[in-house]
Amino acid sequence: MHPKLNPIRDAGFKSCLAALLLTSTQSFAQAQAQPVADNTAAPAARNTPEEAYQLSPFTVTTDKDKGYRATNTTSGTRLNTAIKDLPMPIEVITDQFIRDTGSRDLRESLRYSAGIQLQSQNDWGTTQGWAATTPGRINNPEGSTGTADQTRVKIRGFLTEASLRDGFRRQNSTDSVNLARVEVIRGPSSLLYGVGNFGGVVNYLVKQPSATPGGEVGLSIGSYNQRRATLDYTGPISDTVNYRVSAAYQAKDDYTDYNQENHYFVAPIVTWKPYKNTTITFDTEFGEQDRSGIGFKSLRAVPSGFVNDSAAYNGGFIAPAGRNPKEFRWSGPDTFNNSKAYNILVKLEQKLAENLYFNLGYNNSSFSYDQLDVSASFQTPGSATPAWAIGTVTYVPVVTGQSGIPTGPQSATIGYQWNLSDEHDNHEQIRADLTYKLDLFQDSKWLKLGNTFLLGLNYTNERYESSIRGTPYDRNMYKNPTDYSPFKYGFQANGSPDAVMTDLFHQIQKTKDAALYAVYQGKLLDEWVTLIAGARKDRSWNKFWHYNPQWGADHVSHNQGYDEKPVEQYGEPSKDTTYQYGIDIRLVRDGALSLYAMKAESSLPNYDGAKDFNGNVIKAALGEDKEVGLKFDLFHGRLSGTVSRFEITRTRVGIGNPGAIWWAPTASGTYYFNPNKNIVYQVNDLNPANNGWNAAVVASTAQWNAAVAAGSVYQATNSSGNTNWYVNASSATGAALMDAVFANAISTKSTGWWGWIYSFDNLTNNATVDYNGASPPGPTGGRSVPLGSDRSTGWDAQVLLSPTDNLQIALSWAHVEKKVLSASAWIKYPYPQDRWAIWYAPIDWADGGSAASARFTDPQDTSTHKSFGDGLTLDGTPKNQGSAWVNYNFPKASSLKGLSLGAGVVYEGSGVIYPTYFSQPKDTNGNVIFLNTKSKKMFNAMARYEFKLRGHEASVQLNVDNVTNNTDYYGFIDQPPRRWTLTYSQKL
Repeated sequence: MHPKLNPIRDAGFKSCLAALLLTSTQSFAQAQAQPVADNTAAPAARNTPEEAYQLSPFTVTTDKDKGYRATNTTSGTRLNTAIKDLPMPIEVITDQFIRDTGSRDLRESLRYSAGIQLQSQNDWGTTQGWAATTPGRINNPEGSTGTADQTRVKIRGFLTEASLRDGFRRQNSTDSVNLARVEVIRGPSSLLYGVGNFGGVVNYLVKQPSATPGGEVGLSIGSYNQRRATLDYTGPISDTVNYRVSAAYQAKDDYTDYNQENHYFVAPIVTWKPYKNTTITFDTEFGEQDRSGIGFKSLRAVPSGFVNDSAAYNGGFIAPAGRNPKEFRWSGPDTFNNSKAYNILVKLEQKLAENLYFNLGYNNSSFSYDQLDVSASFQTPGSATPAWAIGTVTYVPVVTGQSGIPTGPQSATIGYQWNLSDEHDNHEQIRADLTYKLDLFQDSKWLKLGNTFLLGLNYTNERYESSIRGTPYDRNMYKNPTDYSPFKYGFQANGSPDAVMTDLFHQIQKTKDAALYAVYQGKLLDEWVTLIAGARKDRSWNKFWHYNPQWGADHVSHNQGYDEKPVEQYGEPSKDTTYQYGIDIRLVRDGALSLYAMKAESSLPNYDGAKDFNGNVIKAALGEDKEVGLKFDLFHGRLSGTVSRFEITRTRVGIGNPGAIWWAPTASGTYYFNPNKNIVYQVNDLNPANNGWNAAVVASTAQWNAAVAAGSVYQATNSSGNTNWYVNASSATGAALMDAVFANAISTKSTGWWGWIYSFDNLTNNATVDYNGASPPGPTGGRSVPLGSDRSTGWDAQVLLSPTDNLQIALSWAHVEKKVLSASAWIKYPYPQDRWAIWYAPIDWADGGSAASARFTDPQDTSTHKSFGDGLTLDGTPKNQGSAWVNYNFPKASSLKGLSLGAGVVYEGSGVIYPTYFSQPKDTNGNVIFLNTKSKKMFNAMARYEFKLRGHEASVQLNVDNVTNNTDYYGFIDQPPRRWTLTYSQKL
């Protein structure tokens, strides 16, 4: 049976929370000095901006935002604080900027932010290759930023896996209709938020209810049949209750074949002020999105051993004859992703006493989707390949002269498989903050202290469930490579039905984190200095459950690693204490110019349930940022911004997807290899009589013949009734044969493929059975990842310039250098006498096809493994990124009053595509290929005309993205063509 959440426990938990909210409200209200009658006698007073600010230091309103400039934020310390006084880099994207740039969702609002990468091709340390979760998988060149939840972006070179909504973790993007502002907090920030995304986090605030009735409707049309409608309306329900409803509907096609999207989104919010010093907020969001035609565009043009083989990553893409490769989508219309999301927040804000405030919130966020995807690869035809599925292909390497890629026309087929995925991610989070303001020595200019103390409690409970049903791993459907018709679900090209789907994998990951934190914020020396100090103590737990029955259908040996029954494992709790210190020193009296320095640490729980090579669920990753910067807010706010210099180091981080480094040794208490018996390998592929194509095998003919003559190489029949060749590698002639093949694989440059010796049966006995293999998994079930570390250094800047009231200029620049410090750490395998185990093999995908002496400081100790990538980038983060947006409103006295014009450019510099951590294609000389994207620019424009229609303010706005229609390729991803949107808006 699958594990289920305990309904009694959950009901009790939520009932206790409701009781806590109600009890807190009543007790806090009773503690107020004024009687209830006084409260009801003057309801209007409760809604004044001044008093709302006094009652809620946790809340920042957007009322004081002017154009693109915001002065205050709560994201840095959870308290409403002037941005210029915070010793940390915080960028605010205002509602006006979101509107002007025509951003339709959270991701688009980040296009002009310094050092944020929305689309990547090479992400070191993340799930890629055969295990990628992006639609199209190995044939999709986009990295982890293309996952279904649409929240993943890279900040300062580090992937941010979730956004925040008013400080609460959120696992999907959102429509822009209810965005009040978006705040980017750069650097590690788990002190308050506990999410530990080391490059930074994105925290969005939504529009709040108002006692003043009003709203706006919008209608849009645009390129590729885009239709969009929005509604935003607010007003009072009673003297103490206000509401707001924001909603959007959108449908659109795409410039590529078959790709369509439609979604709806609604966000009702209610605020209730039952007493003078009490505010309760019920804040919700609901949405659905349906996307079709989401699969790959073309196929990677290299031969693969199996469907979705990571080896295909070393190829370019087929250009289909007679088709536009930028619009072509070979995967067809049947692929889809349909998602649902909701967010429910209940929040209490309470003034307990003078200068003492309390904030309590419970947030429940859910994101789930169903997805049908097709994986496909070019393969060399075999005896089982039907004749109608065989055609001729000319393969395309990554670069000219690449080794291992067949040249000229080749006989080939396409093997493909379907996958039905069902994923569900749920976050529960409770957060409680208590803050106290204490001013001391107020009569002394230089000794007076303005102190604010914040104590907080945060608890998160995440449950991620994923199941995959699809074509069995050992089955193929077929397609002729010259047939450019779309892949069809259910039937192959000749009309025969698809292979019957089966359960492939089911996993449930549960992660809980409980944290206590304290923050001090103080102003001293006549407010010339602002100090921030904080500490956070986290304790996180992991529980991982998986059931992989597929191997059980095809393999019966005990050491094959399939799941005969569900497997459940608890990780050792992580206990981490992290700190953050910062100082801001004013250089002028009003704080218009200041220097700051900050050191911040953070931890990130193991949300993926990954294990280390010892089979233990890994602990939380750690990060540290050392940063200095300059803040300025000059000429009465006409020139403001931040320039920051940073160094972020990430350690104890799990690298890649489980099982990706499948050739590494693993251990979980029991070893399958028996060191007291002879070392025996199955060596059918080392027989020169049957493998004349293999130079390494041919060069080892003398050693083969000698081993056969000595009886070290022999034929035997295993328990399955199959007769194979075996070698006793514990004998002198058997060891000589194995040594010769390994050496000749290198000397003949046969490291791409020199024969498979790692098949297991009841007659074999070798150390490879203790590897992290995927077929079969080793002792840890193929779920292990290595641990590594990396560093990002550089500087970034955000500048707002407003020379006049009518002209606004937003500028950004980021220079980021990403470097791998340690690509991975291996364990010490206890039986080094088997020197031919898979981790010693000279194969390209196993550390580059070199001798063991080149890959281990001491080959007798596997923990001395030197991973490819140490000291390299292995990441597509561009060194340089920049943007500019200029907006001009014609003066009211002008004949063009009401007209506003905007123009922008987004620049992205060169980034590394190859080498990657898991793929290092080589040239004809055996050197690893280094390949970068070229830099790119995209120009955008906007024109808006504002007018009145029957007494209501209205506007018509035209946004054009990619004005120059630049559709060049950057790496393997082409730039989408020009897109326009025309929007009519009217105030209600």
